Amino acid sequence: MFNIIKVSNQIHLKALIACRSDRKTLHGKRLISLKLCIFAEMKFAIIAAGDGSRLAQEGITEPKPLVRVRGEQLIDRLIRIFMENNAKEINVICNEQMAGVKSHLKTIQDKGLNGKYVPLQFVVMSTASSMHSFYELRHLLYDEPFILTTVDTIFDEREFHDYVLSFQDKIAHGTDALMGVTDYIDDEKPLYVGVDNVMRINGYYDTPQADSRFISAGIYGLTAPSLNILEACIEKGESRMRNFQRALVAAGLRIEAYPLTKVFDIDHIDDIRKADEGVNNLSSCCKGKTLLIQRAACYSPNSEEKDLAILQEVGCFFDDAKIIGEGKFVENFSTYNQLISAESVGSVNAYYQIISMARSPKALDSLEQLEQSGIRVLNPSVGVRACQRSNIDKVMRENYLPLPPDKGDDGYWVKRADASAQSKEDVCFCHDWSEVEKIKSTFMQRGITDVVTQAHVKGDVVKFYGVEGTGFFRYYYSGDDTETKFGDEERNGKPQYYLFSSSNLQADAEKLACLLQTSIYGGDAIVREDGSYVIIDFNDFPSFSRCREEAAKAIVGRMKQKVEDSLKSSFNKRCMDDVDSCS
Repeated sequence: MFNIIKVSNQIHLKALIACRSDRKTLHGKRLISLKLCIFAEMKFAIIAAGDGSRLAQEGITEPKPLVRVRGEQLIDRLIRIFMENNAKEINVICNEQMAGVKSHLKTIQDKGLNGKYVPLQFVVMSTASSMHSFYELRHLLYDEPFILTTVDTIFDEREFHDYVLSFQDKIAHGTDALMGVTDYIDDEKPLYVGVDNVMRINGYYDTPQADSRFISAGIYGLTAPSLNILEACIEKGESRMRNFQRALVAAGLRIEAYPLTKVFDIDHIDDIRKADEGVNNLSSCCKGKTLLIQRAACYSPNSEEKDLAILQEVGCFFDDAKIIGEGKFVENFSTYNQLISAESVGSVNAYYQIISMARSPKALDSLEQLEQSGIRVLNPSVGVRACQRSNIDKVMRENYLPLPPDKGDDGYWVKRADASAQSKEDVCFCHDWSEVEKIKSTFMQRGITDVVTQAHVKGDVVKFYGVEGTGFFRYYYSGDDTETKFGDEERNGKPQYYLFSSSNLQADAEKLACLLQTSIYGGDAIVREDGSYVIIDFNDFPSFSRCREEAAKAIVGRMKQKVEDSLKSSFNKRCMDDVDSCS
């Protein structure tokens, strides 16, 4: 039977069982000690004063706040979600023409929602814009941080819960605002959000810019200074929330972005359909059994604990997630694609999906069989196999991606190319070509015939991490901390922070990840003094120790994309079958 760690994702009103776990050892077995984190009360606010004119033109008779998505009225959905996130107070504004909305809110105020008391206050007033609506709520929000949304914002409830927790943590460390953003763009007039490599917002734009892979999601975590800026905007005669957000940036406040997957706005009838389908798809990947496979220690020297930590973080998003070691996975997988136990990995119905760090040939063979049986695997076996250093070198050359030169005057690196580095001896620096030949000979003696030789490149060592297709990409300078696997980065010295295009590096890394079919990736680049760079290393599924929480969300988002792609493929096949049957 599997030696399994079970991860819980139960939400409590007053406390959260966090998956950032303390690890202890008892009789050689790893145990999980769950920490209890305080989940503070929070004020929420809803702008529900729009008249929904576009919906009305398309035949929707209900005012927008009372429109239903998946059988639940928009205003009720937000109030329910806010209450589930320990709302201290919920403040709403609706316009004077919405008699039905006013009556509905009064009923909730008096009788609660779904039989539960709601600390609801509401303002009835017609306003010129969303910014003016926010302005009319300000007197209810002065005293403490709050989260504001528009009534027609549809988002994943799990992601929102994590957003609330992150906001509480951020403001405790000096952040002035935490804005929900998304890379899902399905809006008539999106507001593009510029961010730097640590997700600090540096601009809002009406048209896409080089640093604006996200748009505003209509979710605003704000603190008291923002209200002063709001009042100044109104005094200047400005309107629209996008201008308020620009004023926050101009004022020099510390504003950070929080990536969400799909966020929908309800402006048209078709948006209701998209939201109906989207909400279902967003949650579907988190249901059913999910297997998380931890990489064997031999493939992850000095990183075993970090590997476990990222899997635990990912596991928090799933209803029924189990972590198993790569060795145990292989051990229990039979040659006939069946397991000994009833809860078998080989049974098609046993697991909904697998998120795997495994690298051994036997594990990849087993995963390939499961993929063929219909189980979704991330990273897929073909992608992990493609990450052999010799193949990466070949793919980069064929696609004109920036890689180190073959010759140089500053020494050479000889690297094991048949697999990722498993020891310090798998990556060796040589001062000249004669030393290269000697090192190659030692590799031959070890039975390693597949090697790659690269000229040493002077410059800043930049470590990058990404999840292809999600917009998630982070980079850090080696030398900013003591984190290292074998210490090879020291050859380049302390970083000089040469200016370079991080968007170009992201584009190149994403292209390589796509070519290799390795969605979850990490790597190293060298940035030269002139701003040019080369990618010197690329790996499947790093531990993301410097950006674990954000990476986990992106990994789950990528799995959701696989679910959606599978659904689209299935739908298209059914359509083709219908066509064939009629021909």
